[in-house]
Amino acid sequence: MRNGSIKLTIAANKTFEDRTAKIQIQAVNANNLDQVLLKSPIISITQQKASVSTSTDFVTGDKKVYQLQKHSKGNGVPVVFVGDGFIDKDIESGYYRQAIEKGMENFFTEEPIRSLREYFDVWMVTAVSQNNAFGGAYSTKFACVLAGNGSTLISGNHEMVATYAQLVPEIQANPALLNETLAIVILNSNAYAGTCYFGFTGMKEFAVGYCPMIDHINSENFRRVLCHECIGHGFTKLMDEYAYESQGTIPEAEIAATKRQQKMGWAANVDFTSNRETVLWKNFLADARYKGKDPYGEELGVYEGACTYYRGAYRPTKESMMNSNINGFNAPSREAIYKRVMKTAYGSQWQYDYEEFVKFDLQHLPKPRNAGSRSTENKPLPPLPAPVFVDGPLHTSH
Repeated sequence: MRNGSIKLTIAANKTFEDRTAKIQIQAVNANNLDQVLLKSPIISITQQKASVSTSTDFVTGDKKVYQLQKHSKGNGVPVVFVGDGFIDKDIESGYYRQAIEKGMENFFTEEPIRSLREYFDVWMVTAVSQNNAFGGAYSTKFACVLAGNGSTLISGNHEMVATYAQLVPEIQANPALLNETLAIVILNSNAYAGTCYFGFTGMKEFAVGYCPMIDHINSENFRRVLCHECIGHGFTKLMDEYAYESQGTIPEAEIAATKRQQKMGWAANVDFTSNRETVLWKNFLADARYKGKDPYGEELGVYEGACTYYRGAYRPTKESMMNSNINGFNAPSREAIYKRVMKTAYGSQWQYDYEEFVKFDLQHLPKPRNAGSRSTENKPLPPLPAPVFVDGPLHTSH
């Protein structure tokens, strides 16, 4: 026996709930690590929750509109950022703007959005919350609630989000522009979560994406989840490409509902046939320019498992941004993103041309951001909740 010490480094508790860890020290046989010779008592460490801050000035910093980017091509594709759970001092200090600008930069990291950035108008609207914590007795401007308990669902007050988006002068001058707007709500939280809502009656393309600053403001997970939720679901109305074996076969009612969306140009990255000659992305499968593996090692095909269902729904690649939030958007998804940008930027005068898209696409193929982050990019993230098709009028969810 000998005396010694073990040094533990414990990160600060930045959450708004107490947390407890239990530690036990064991002495084991050096020749047989499964043989425990001696155990310490259970050591319990409890960290107090972070203190919750409250705003005192709800007027000075609230409802201020700033244009972060102005389009230089087309008629402008509108994106409005707001933040939830930021108090008055966060706006005064510049932290609110820092969070929003990071969200905007994350939005323009994946192809083809990255190479179509010149078509976008981006605004930030400030929003003062009462507290910088969510749920329970706390109050935030957009009433966001993180479901927790293993769920990554976020709910919020969509009507209030739309009200703040309508503060943008260009949308005030042209109310119909709200129909084309993507509203992105950045939550002042490091929780792993994210949810998108679309399909509001009378607002064909309007969508609200909720995304926390997962882990921290500069994290790769924040970037990837924002791209999945806000580019994939919110802007382009793509479906999830992951599947749970427990979900079994996709019901006929869900197939019919998705096919109705596909008539609007949505859900272009999934189909319900394995026939390579009739599947939605048949043009790519027949195109020699899309043969072989892409820079991520993905190969276009027809893979069973999509829309969260294990059987009866098909996706274009094994992995993608719409599956485990890795490897960028696959070709059918990039095509849908391109169509959405161009239709919004040029209106009914624009007509899709496959060869024109392919020429653009082959010049801007997605690739790993840098060699150093490759291992991080290839680490799949836990599935996020399926997008919520509201199928009703814009309303307050709480």
